[in-house]
Amino acid sequence: MSYEKKLMQMKNLVKKKPIEEVVKKEESEMALPFYVEPWKNAGLKFIQEEKGFYFVKETFYPLGHIHGNIGLNKLQQAIKFMQEVYPTHPLTITKESPFCFYDTETTGLKGAGVLIFLNGVLKEVEDGFLLTQFVLADPGQEVSFLKATDFWVNEQTIITYNGKSFDLPQLLSRWTMNRNDLPRLKHHHQIDLMHSSKRIWKGELERFKLKQIEEMKLGFKRENDIPGHLAPIIYFDAVKSGNPINLMKVLKHNEWDILSLVTLYILSVELLQEKDVVETATTYTNIAKWFRDLKTMNTSMDWFTFVVNNFSTEETSIAYYFVGLHLKRARSYEDSLKAFEQALKEISGKYRIEVYIELAKLFEHQVKDFPKALEMTQQCIEYEAKLNKDVQSRLKKELTKREMRIIRKLNISRESAEHNKKRI
Repeated sequence: MSYEKKLMQMKNLVKKKPIEEVVKKEESEMALPFYVEPWKNAGLKFIQEEKGFYFVKETFYPLGHIHGNIGLNKLQQAIKFMQEVYPTHPLTITKESPFCFYDTETTGLKGAGVLIFLNGVLKEVEDGFLLTQFVLADPGQEVSFLKATDFWVNEQTIITYNGKSFDLPQLLSRWTMNRNDLPRLKHHHQIDLMHSSKRIWKGELERFKLKQIEEMKLGFKRENDIPGHLAPIIYFDAVKSGNPINLMKVLKHNEWDILSLVTLYILSVELLQEKDVVETATTYTNIAKWFRDLKTMNTSMDWFTFVVNNFSTEETSIAYYFVGLHLKRARSYEDSLKAFEQALKEISGKYRIEVYIELAKLFEHQVKDFPKALEMTQQCIEYEAKLNKDVQSRLKKELTKREMRIIRKLNISRESAEHNKKRI
């Protein structure tokens, strides 16, 4: 429209077209992608709505479907176990909450221009599971694509892998960018299986990429997989060329990600059931420490006891340390001493320093064995010096202060003993 016509419109000299007529014209002129048919032939369904369009692929899995070496039919049992036994645990899906497993594919890792081009959502349905993969038809159809999910309809529990740091913030970012054209996004409870995996297998696994966990823990090995970093290039190439062959491989990559989320959740819960020893002492010690951090001390103690009862002395030193702390808190000082002394046989690093300190405290304050308290303190000073070259470290100052205090107590004790001996 020329500047003259705009000016005349402002002065009501040119009759405006009715809004309905403009909308109808825009709808009729909505250009469809030239690749609709090729993408449909590849297995994608084309959905056209009033304000846009997108593609979708649905895949059904029966309850008996096995991914890696874990059956999807174990999911409900896992959910029920957490609800009944550990209702406040971070892995628990509350009874009132619908849930889904969610994973995205994006055009980059960060930045305002990064788009989600694939939303993968898996939900329970009658007699199985339904994976729905929403595909962005082109960057101009983002509103219709985002609204296709039901994340704006009701609150739910969304289970992801690294979703708290990436998938959900990315979804929120794109929703915010299109907030004038979208309903308000609901607030969802999140379960991030990357966090729980690090809790369970810290010290066991060197890397926490989902692919490594699949191979090491889930019994699943990908074949002919598309590397995730190539997904953006493949998407833009598919939009530009219309060829969906490699794009369908990205959907398969997304499908494997989501199926692995289900089996990883199942395995994580199975490890909390204490049935059989199927993992290492490190794994079960990590689980015990997790419960301790959640302030469920009795459960934590049960797990540490499980470790010391099922593994060799070489593998249980850290568990003995935490058993000692628990017994000390319960004022079972003699048993606490035994647990710390057992831990001292094999423990190393920062935990060895902690054991020395705890033993020194018990000998000084509860047992009143000042020579032993001094011995533990001096051994701790020597060990700490090997680990920390900073001669002015805070710990070194505290240990030196403790040493001097115990020496004073020891001298007073000796003087008192000498005085009593003379009196006799």
